[in-house]
Amino acid sequence: MAERTDGAVRRVNVSFSPPTPNGDLHLGHLAGPVLGSDVCARSQKILGNDVVYACSTDDNQTYVVTTAQQVGVTPEELIRQALDGTRRSLELAGVEVDLYERPDERYTTFVRDFFTHLWKHGAFDRREVQLPYDAEADEYRAEAFVTGRCPTCLAHARAGVCEACGLYNLPGALLASDTETALPTRPVSIWVLDLERYRSLLTHWYQVSDVPLRPDLQKVVDLTLAGRLPYIPITYPSTWGIQVDWDGPDAPPQAINAWPEIYVGHLYWPQRVRERGRAGCDEFVQFIGIDNGFYNAFVYVALKLLAVRHGLPVELPVTRTLTNQYYLLEGRKFSTSKGDVLWAGEYLEKAGRDRARFVLALTSPELQQSEFTEQVAEGTLSARFDTPLATIARTFGEKLAGRSVDAPPSAWWAAAIEASRQRFEAAYTLETFSIRKAAEALALHLEVLALRAGQVRTDDASDVSGALLFLWTLRTLAWPVTPDLAGAVAEAFGADATGTPLLRDAAEPPAGEFRALSV
Repeated sequence: MAERTDGAVRRVNVSFSPPTPNGDLHLGHLAGPVLGSDVCARSQKILGNDVVYACSTDDNQTYVVTTAQQVGVTPEELIRQALDGTRRSLELAGVEVDLYERPDERYTTFVRDFFTHLWKHGAFDRREVQLPYDAEADEYRAEAFVTGRCPTCLAHARAGVCEACGLYNLPGALLASDTETALPTRPVSIWVLDLERYRSLLTHWYQVSDVPLRPDLQKVVDLTLAGRLPYIPITYPSTWGIQVDWDGPDAPPQAINAWPEIYVGHLYWPQRVRERGRAGCDEFVQFIGIDNGFYNAFVYVALKLLAVRHGLPVELPVTRTLTNQYYLLEGRKFSTSKGDVLWAGEYLEKAGRDRARFVLALTSPELQQSEFTEQVAEGTLSARFDTPLATIARTFGEKLAGRSVDAPPSAWWAAAIEASRQRFEAAYTLETFSIRKAAEALALHLEVLALRAGQVRTDDASDVSGALLFLWTLRTLAWPVTPDLAGAVAEAFGADATGTPLLRDAAEPPAGEFRALSV
């Protein structure tokens, strides 16, 4: 898996949806795109690939403004607090990003130049639309400022993409239900990306792509293509965000819509890492919640293809968009803006890094919604992580301390090693990637070790060697999911616990003898 067809190393960029800096990461973020992307980046490294893992905060979202107003701080102060909090949570979780920054002047120029180039080449249309207007503030309202009922599924939603069904609602199209946001609309001219204008471009992209989508995203694509494609605001009449003067210096201020802006961030941040002497990428793997699916499937694809058409230096790598459904807290979707949260940092401090990573990966809402409760999580950890590990550490310490892998493993252990390796590799390979399957593979590996440890025949060198080698393979196989456990296994054999282990070396016997496993 580490080779391209031309024999070169596979170059992979990995990212996750940039968190809106209106609070710390919550467990929904961590169990979904954040942990998924970290396990993916780590797994690509053990496969021998050249990996860049980069992301940023999403400072220009209107959610920053609305949350700052709610908590009584300035947007800038909120952004700084959120950046510090998310960085701390990423560190606690062992998420090893190459770069995690916030937009700066260089980024702002890059984004403005990208959209201005497309605007100059006629990619966008100027259109008069109806937007909610707050006469008291003399401001148009959009996105996070406007709530109501989704015109497609009737769920409570904010302007833009409905978090329930994943489909887009046009500006002013929400069925008003909240008194404070049931504002009258007024006409205003903005610049839009008319996706219907580019229907053939988009349909051709999906016709020739051989990268399958997860079912929830495929549904969004099918439902959207079944009707007239919407137009997406590229600018809003706003002073918040990256300003453009396409209508002239005397026109009212317009800012680039933060949702299309995210695509340009996907270009910019990995490029910042790769410009340090590393070549471009062959594949881009993006981890998102399904609520971002529409933008990724339509807006970002359109912007990418238009950028290439109009001469911007944009690569067209194989693109994999890996969605997740929602993590539920007592039946409700985790949501910072609505206050339905369990903060990632708090849980990580209580549960510990590896334990949190294991149980969140095992219950991740990859393909369907899943419920989180601390009581159930603790029961799962006890049964499938803590107890097996304690049994392994105790039994191996009593029976195998001072022994080494000095003979070929028995047939049983050789078969078990190969079966576990194949199971992990299927979970880590990009085409079939799944953190749930990786965590399940780890749970089964521990289960087998715990059950067989007491049955090892200490007078049979092949049985001893097989058991020790099966434990040793976790130095590599467990590293993407539970890096601390992988390090503990390395130290148990007197090996270096730093650096990235490689899958091709997983079954190579450790040089040292087994000492003790400290967990």
